Amino acid sequence: MEKEQKLKNKIAVVTAASTGIGREISKAIATHGGRVALVGRSMDGLKNTKEQIKKLGGDAKIFNADLRNGQDIKKLASDVLNEYGSIDIIANVAGVWHDAKEVYYGPKLWETPEEQINEVLDVGIRAPILLTRELLPNMIQKKQGKILQISGTFESGATGWLHYYVSKKAIEDFTVGLSQELRQFKIQVNAISPSDTFTEAYRKFFPNSKQEECLNPVDIANLAIFLLSEDADNITGACIVIRNKNAL
Repeated sequence: MEKEQKLKNKIAVVTAASTGIGREISKAIATHGGRVALVGRSMDGLKNTKEQIKKLGGDAKIFNADLRNGQDIKKLASDVLNEYGSIDIIANVAGVWHDAKEVYYGPKLWETPEEQINEVLDVGIRAPILLTRELLPNMIQKKQGKILQISGTFESGATGWLHYYVSKKAIEDFTVGLSQELRQFKIQVNAISPSDTFTEAYRKFFPNSKQEECLNPVDIANLAIFLLSEDADNITGACIVIRNKNAL
């Protein structure tokens, strides 16, 4: 790995590491010398990410967990701390806006099944809060750490996916509020709010999208490295919006 290692020997927990934005953030952290706990539900996807990191010369371990389940989250935190002994970075990337067959877009709130609402909110806001709560005592004890959240821009508004919109706007408020609680402990909390991003999931449900008008997950990972490094030690409580230059 020839890049400057801005995160050398830092221990990072990354959710949704099996694909898309989570995978690219995991790879970027590893490229910068970090050791990555890869969290997700898809073992095949996690193994793929780990293999890509291995080819880059990086260090990663797999932690299979269902973030919809509170007990899974507690076990995940315990397993990670038992494995590494310490945590420096939490990257809450996981979110749900579709299932295996259809995108959660189109139905109004009164047409949306309760189980879809529950899943979106469980993964999108409840899980980040619970996972962060479980890992924070270790960071507070050291008086250092970085927490990163992923939100979204929603240029076209909330209609058709109100529950997903609410989960992402809640993560922004969580970011601001948590940054205030943790300022005294020298722990920075920030969020990235990307516009349409050309991930596998996005292409699947929006097949007519144009790559040149979307962000690349690597763009988000590059910004993540800045926010997770010492370069951003003076930045906290920020939600940084990024868009593809051709989509403005």
